[in-house]
Amino acid sequence: MSEPQENDIDATSFASILAGVKRMREQYGGGSVEEGNVTEVVEQEAIPVPEPIPTPVATAAPPAPPAAAAAPTRTILLEPTAEPIPPYRQSTPTTSASSKHQTHRSATISEILVSKAQTGNPLLKESMMKLTPWKFDSTILSDYYISPTFQILFLSLKYYKIKPEYIWTRLKKLNKGTSIVANQRVNDRALRILLVVVDIDGHQEVIRKLSDICIKNDLTMVLAWSFEEAGNYIAMAKQLDNAPSKTISSIKGVRGVDYNSSVVEAFTSIKSINKTDVSNLLANYKSVKNIILESCKEDSENSVGEIGGLGTTKLRNLKHAFSEPFIYNKQYED
Repeated sequence: MSEPQENDIDATSFASILAGVKRMREQYGGGSVEEGNVTEVVEQEAIPVPEPIPTPVATAAPPAPPAAAAAPTRTILLEPTAEPIPPYRQSTPTTSASSKHQTHRSATISEILVSKAQTGNPLLKESMMKLTPWKFDSTILSDYYISPTFQILFLSLKYYKIKPEYIWTRLKKLNKGTSIVANQRVNDRALRILLVVVDIDGHQEVIRKLSDICIKNDLTMVLAWSFEEAGNYIAMAKQLDNAPSKTISSIKGVRGVDYNSSVVEAFTSIKSINKTDVSNLLANYKSVKNIILESCKEDSENSVGEIGGLGTTKLRNLKHAFSEPFIYNKQYED
């Protein structure tokens, strides 16, 4: 019976495997085996041999996309490189300090500026000026400053008869410039009005002299027959100046843009001629020239008069409008 201690070998222990191999070699007459060689053999037997991996068949690679079609590379920077954009500043013209002050003032003005020389003028309390915002200002050169393109000089005929040199002093001070800066000599095409209150008897000769002054000094004279009326003119001037586009469009009205509309607009200004009459004339004579020639004939009643709606009165008005002088007070050759 063999020794149980030597035969009991733990198969899971590497040392037991080495001991079993040694006994087998000694039993069958083999020499001693060094521990290192046995270890190498066992390790080689324990390592599994991998199966050969099949070599894939090489295929032609697709052509690389051009550089332009490549996806753009997005780069994220930790620090900003762009400079901050400064806030927008409204460009101002390079002019003198006085004109800059004038531009700023005219752009923000919302009330009528009144010269201090007008203190105590009755029109400030007896007219629509009571409902219109205004304030005294010692820097303006006109009496009433409506806007940079609208200024008013005030004159009472009673005061003018006492001091006729007053208007010349004011005109010299105004100096054909804007009414803010005294040394401004730029022609800004402003409308300057001489507002005259007629408060004397026998005013014809005085008004004639003032008319001559206005013509020579580029002034427009407006006559008022009371201080209340003069104040209403000033207040209405400010109201109309605040809405210039609406005022201009209401004065011009609606104008036609095509030929027929222009002809209708011109012919209907003749007394008793309506749009139907103009349409009938254009339908029969095709042009304004033919209408004028036919209307001015001696026997126009036999031609133009046969058109429906054109009676004797309308023919007479047409002939008179086409036959009267184009410019009055001019000698025309026969």
